[in-house]
Parts: sequence; C-alpha cells; structure tokens
Amino acid sequence: MRTGIPLGQLRSVVQGRASRYTTLQSIASVMGMRLSVGPAERGGKAPQLPPEITRALHLPSDASVVDAVGLIEKDVMASKLRDGMRLVQELTERAATAAELLPQLAGSSSTTRMIPFAEHVRYRAETGEVEFDESTDLSIAVAEKVLPPWARKDKLTCIRADGDSMEPTIQGGDLVVVDKDQREAEEDRLFVVRTGEGLVVRRLRRIRDCWTLVGDDPAHPPKPMTAGDVIVGRVAWCGPHGDAVV
Repeated sequence: MRTGIPLGQLRSVVQGRASRYTTLQSIASVMGMRLSVGPAERGGKAPQLPPEITRALHLPSDASVVDAVGLIEKDVMASKLRDGMRLVQELTERAATAAELLPQLAGSSSTTRMIPFAEHVRYRAETGEVEFDESTDLSIAVAEKVLPPWARKDKLTCIRADGDSMEPTIQGGDLVVVDKDQREAEEDRLFVVRTGEGLVVRRLRRIRDCWTLVGDDPAHPPKPMTAGDVIVGRVAWCGPHGDAVV
C-alpha cells in the first residue's frame, strides 16, 4: 500500500518477471533498503525488514527480506490453489444439478427418443428446399411423454433457436424439435418457416384471410406470409424448459 504498486505487479516481481527499475526502487525505498546496480556481494547477510513490515506479515522481528519473499511466494501458490478448488466445487455443483434434472426430463419409467441434432441448415440451390445437416455424433434425448402423439419418430430433427421473438415460450439457445412431415398450417400452432430472412419459429394465425407469422414477444410485430415463405415443419417440443407443444 505504501508503494502504491498493484498486488498483481508485486507478485510479478516476486515471481522473477522483468520489472522497471523505478518499481524496484519504490519497493526498496519503503523497505528501508538501498537499491544498487552491480555485482552482488558474496557472503553478505540478507537485510532485515523494518518492524512495520514484519508486523504486517506476522513474521519474527529478526526476519529478513528472503523470509518475506518466501512468504509471498507461498501466498501466491495458495491463491492459485484456492481458485482451483473453487472451480472444482463449481463444476461439482453443476454436475449435481444436472443429475437432479435427469429424472424430471425423462421420468423414472418414461422412455426417450433419440432425435438427431442438425448443426447446420442448408438450402438446395435448384429448389430452395431446406436440408437439415444432421450430426452423426450428436443426438438429443427427449422423453416420450413430452412429445405430442402426432410427432413421427422418423421425421423429427432438432435445431437450436436464436433470437428473442418467441420469448418466453422459446428463448435464445433453446432446443427446438421439428416434425418435418407436418407442413399443413394450423391456427395458433408453432411452425418453422423459411422466409427471406432465413428460418424462423412463429405461430401461424389467420388474420384477414391471410396466414400471418406471429411472435410471442409483443415487441416483434406480426408479418403476413408471402408467396416465397415455406412451412418447413411443425414444432413438437422446445426446451430445456419447454413441455409438449400441441
């Protein structure tokens, strides 16, 4: 505190990293030492610390600068160990929370469906048809009981939502299970629609004899479907907080 040098910079000095001469001079000054540039004296005794320094570090009155440096080095290592232990504890708590959620998601007696996860979505150049680039290594397990009866197992794929237009029903980053075989528009149901802006998840509503894309967030105004908009599939489930979408 007396030098005004940040603790991190002091630790860098203790660890032997390159330091400015003025920094070392400030440290030497408050410790009652004189900083000299030249060959070290052999057989010299390590200088003792001023009384206020020994008291602050809880060292014996005859402690030397070497003793103080050793104590600070131990404190640096202890700080790193504490940070590591906090990280381990945090990861352990997250794992325990995930384990508690598993029975709620799948149920003790409920069966699950493994639904392929589409990492990317592509459009065929010649037809504009949507193709889900499903991963061969990653699938999403969804409990049967949360899927609606009309959802066909061989037609389901999972994508990740983006944006806030469907909050609070679907939040950014949520998983969305789509039945690619359900493309018939239905009132107030959730669908994945290909628009000029890309894929969107919206409710379909009949407004003045026109199907309209409606978001659950009032901040996003409804938009009538255009001739170029195409229904890609119906949303069967969204999560992790979602239930069956009927």
